[in-house]
Amino acid sequence: MKRAVCVAVVLLTGWCFGQARESASASAEGMSPVFPAAQASGQQSYPSAQSSWDLTTPEVQRLIEERLRGKSALESAKVEVSTDDSAVVLTGKVSSDRQRELAIEIARSYAGNRRIENKIRVSGLGG
Repeated sequence: MKRAVCVAVVLLTGWCFGQARESASASAEGMSPVFPAAQASGQQSYPSAQSSWDLTTPEVQRLIEERLRGKSALESAKVEVSTDDSAVVLTGKVSSDRQRELAIEIARSYAGNRRIENKIRVSGLGG
């Protein structure tokens, strides 16, 4: 019985040490550790070293423009982005309300504490 308890303690200690090491290395890499509950639910761990609140104005503009260009749902959209320290301004034309909302959603995801100024026009399919 004592032997079984000792083996269990050794195994548990080794497991805890391994978890602590994984967590420490994830933190050192700027990543949040993924806990078993998150793994079971399919959640991912994302870099926490730099949030959208920490991005410079040019970085915010570049990321928004890249995401707008990369979305197939916005392929026909003509959206321009300009940023400063207090706002992200979206201008141009899209063919649907859904495209406009998607562009705004993308901008919000990188804007940090900047306000979003929506000046996008919905022109319908005919343009």
